[in-house]
Amino acid sequence: MKLTGLSALIAAICGQILCLLPAVANDATTNILIILTDDQGLSDLGFYGNPSLETPNLDTLARDSVRLEDFLASPTCSPTRAALMTGQHEFKVGITHTISGRSLLKPGIPTLPEHFQAAGYRTAIFGKWHLGETYPSRPQDRGFDEVFIHLGGGIGQTPDYWGNSYFDPHVYHNGSWQATDGYCTAVFSRAAWNWIDQATPQPWLAYLSLNTPHTPLQIDEQLAQKYLDKGLPDSQARFYAMIDDLDREVGELLKKLEDKELSNNTIVLFMGDNGSAKGGRPDEMEYNAGLRGTKASPYQGGVRVPCFIRWPVGNIQGGRGVETLTAISDIFPTLAELAGIPLGQQTPTDGRSLAALLQNEQVIDWPNRSIVTHVGRWPNGQAEAHKYNGSAIRNERFSLVEGKALYDLQNDRKEQHDVASDYPEAFNTLSKQYEQWWREVRPLAEDVPPIIVGAAAAPLSHLTCMDWGASSIADQGDKYPPWNQDYVRALATGQALQRIARFGAWAIDFARTGTYRITLRTLPREASDAAAQLNTGTATLWIGQQAYTRVIPAGARDVAFEIDVERGTTLLETKIACTNHSILSHGAFYVCIEYIDTSRPTLAHQTSARK
Repeated sequence: MKLTGLSALIAAICGQILCLLPAVANDATTNILIILTDDQGLSDLGFYGNPSLETPNLDTLARDSVRLEDFLASPTCSPTRAALMTGQHEFKVGITHTISGRSLLKPGIPTLPEHFQAAGYRTAIFGKWHLGETYPSRPQDRGFDEVFIHLGGGIGQTPDYWGNSYFDPHVYHNGSWQATDGYCTAVFSRAAWNWIDQATPQPWLAYLSLNTPHTPLQIDEQLAQKYLDKGLPDSQARFYAMIDDLDREVGELLKKLEDKELSNNTIVLFMGDNGSAKGGRPDEMEYNAGLRGTKASPYQGGVRVPCFIRWPVGNIQGGRGVETLTAISDIFPTLAELAGIPLGQQTPTDGRSLAALLQNEQVIDWPNRSIVTHVGRWPNGQAEAHKYNGSAIRNERFSLVEGKALYDLQNDRKEQHDVASDYPEAFNTLSKQYEQWWREVRPLAEDVPPIIVGAAAAPLSHLTCMDWGASSIADQGDKYPPWNQDYVRALATGQALQRIARFGAWAIDFARTGTYRITLRTLPREASDAAAQLNTGTATLWIGQQAYTRVIPAGARDVAFEIDVERGTTLLETKIACTNHSILSHGAFYVCIEYIDTSRPTLAHQTSARK
């Protein structure tokens, strides 16, 4: 089986890029703390008029900071994180979804932590990454020295520790699982402070990426009762309670910085990652800051988020708002300029440095700009059919939504009145700009990077069904891969879920020719559920067109294949079939691929070509 490889090219590109990153000795003591919350929109703060939510610490930070009052994130979480980490539009770096292999950050793209790491900074991430759990998309591959995270898009999602909870979660710490004590926001913020408080002369960049208030709505019952007593529906009360909790944690962390006399020399950046999710029940929301739409919407309520920047000694005079249109891709170049580590020509960004705006300089030449947001989330391979669905392009005044409705944001904040016929020039200008943007990004957006396995830097890889692409077996259509553990458990126990796929394929790049041990499981190794035991039957593994089959013995929890594979890119797919035909067959939801000694004999298997 001869395959076409990508690994050598990727390694060469990565090496060239790292060589071109600025090898600057940073003598400054400027530290950076980025705080990103999950599903908290502009409306989810007392500062912006929410009548029920209590956020005293974030309100104080807002008053002490420069506020970007017209700041756009992406409509969902992985895309925002990609734009933050790279300074590029997320579609350009491979992020068009939160699942289906389309939340894996492409190799060879320079990142914010790499840039600061090369300049002598300590770098760390705490909380949510959601840009890939496999090499080379992991945070430790992309510039973070310290990694203390949950896996997947949230605690309890498919790649995360099996059975994980917001209370006492297991956390993935520098490559291994670590049991913790406490509620998740406290666990992550406490770990961040312990890392920050180390006695080293290096400046630091800490990325505290909290997973709250994202669902599931697991929160202290007493705190939830505080908002239930205000007459709010259960989902809204729990959602607000989670924000109340993170407000306290952020306040305590900022107080520790102050007590250690680190506040003046630390750039503090606080943001939300997309419009408010309203606890998963936007129909029950009481307040939306006068905006239309919520998370995963092309309207302003889906992309407008709070953004506060505080740096007392950096000539950022707080207590004021900047009304200029800004976006998540601006953060990378802005932080680089503020810290005195300018970006080189080999670090392309779509964003602009906002340093002059933040430092209240007189900005005479600030060119007009248009910013595109797009929900993405189309089925794999169907980008063109969803060219306009969920899209918006806007400038300082107008927003063109889904290529057809034009809204005058100066006079219609709620986007209720289509004024395309009143402003044909604005409609035509934004339409042309969107067409040009789509032509540029579509080839990049369609390109789902393969998962690299067997690399010397990562000889062991763990795949999950969250990254499934389209199956050649069956059961696809518009179905989602099983992206959380409840779905996996339901499918493993034979329960029917209409919109969840039972089969899927991974795009794989085998980095080296040799023998690989490929282990198929229904649930991960740490799972103690009865469903982890496979039903008696057969397990089939396809690598490209070649099939390998093994009998599943009674009581087995996994099935292992040892196969000689040539380096290169192909599809990998699996099928677990039960002898009892009343039990539905499905793919292996968890697969472990390990490069092993090429001198070892391989196991004999029944093989056949794919039909």
